[in-house]
Amino acid sequence: MQISRFKRRNLSLIAGVLALAVTVTSFAANGDEVTGGGRLGESGVIFNDTKGDGVAAPPDTSASSFIIADLDTGEILAAKNPHKKLPPASTLKTLTALTLLPRLDMNKIYVGTKKEPATIGNKVGIYPGRKYKIKDIWYGFMLDSGNDAGVALANASGGIKKTAALMKAKAESIQAMDTTPKSPHGLDTPGQLSSAYDLALIARAAMDRSDFRKIVKTKRYTFPKSGPKNVNRKISNLNKLLFTYPGTLGVKTGWTTKGQNTYIGVVERDGRTLIITFMHLKYGRDALAKELFDWGFKAIGEVEPVGKLV
Repeated sequence: MQISRFKRRNLSLIAGVLALAVTVTSFAANGDEVTGGGRLGESGVIFNDTKGDGVAAPPDTSASSFIIADLDTGEILAAKNPHKKLPPASTLKTLTALTLLPRLDMNKIYVGTKKEPATIGNKVGIYPGRKYKIKDIWYGFMLDSGNDAGVALANASGGIKKTAALMKAKAESIQAMDTTPKSPHGLDTPGQLSSAYDLALIARAAMDRSDFRKIVKTKRYTFPKSGPKNVNRKISNLNKLLFTYPGTLGVKTGWTTKGQNTYIGVVERDGRTLIITFMHLKYGRDALAKELFDWGFKAIGEVEPVGKLV
């Protein structure tokens, strides 16, 4: 009998509850408590020796931080500066989705304001006075990384300040304590920070939602009534691994001047599912994502975990 991913995950969590109680918290050399335990308070690349099957060290990368983990069990196979706080860029949209998807009715109508087209960066084309379904805005937000869509979703949920407070509370509820959201879209904002570890926690929680999984796995979508010309605009998911790397299930790309390239990805292969995150990479986002996934699928079951996603 085939066991679903979620049943496997629950069984793994039950079986490992005592181990989790011991390993989810440790202390760094300076005495600070480290969420996730194991060796996650160390700096640089964190990797345990293999069990003898010849798995090489993780790929060398200039990214400031990364995580490679088993999505189901939460075991972290390798990491680099996992709790280093950095600007998350548009990967923060994953926290916006985790926070607001339960709050906003997909069939609710939102009327565009002047705030949406005034937003900088990527825009999906929300126009003042036009009516849009929340469902369409979500696809424009997560596929095309529309910052105007983020403003619209925040407005629909009570405003940007209220949404940021809701996002902070949601992050804390899943122990993503490195994360301080200031916006719904991830544009560079003073004090807005997250970590590779927290992004993995956030995406792991979001992937438990069927609506989130459906959106982030969608390759193409038609966004209605876009821009001054009021056209039906065809958009493609900016996560190129969906088109080029078999088994990709999502999740989110990001780029800003301060954040540089950031990434959250989930891939399923041969009954195992990996999640990777990385932050502050100058170039080569898709290439690095593939390298980390390739390494992870070779290493899973062959290396001792360095920590846990709580």
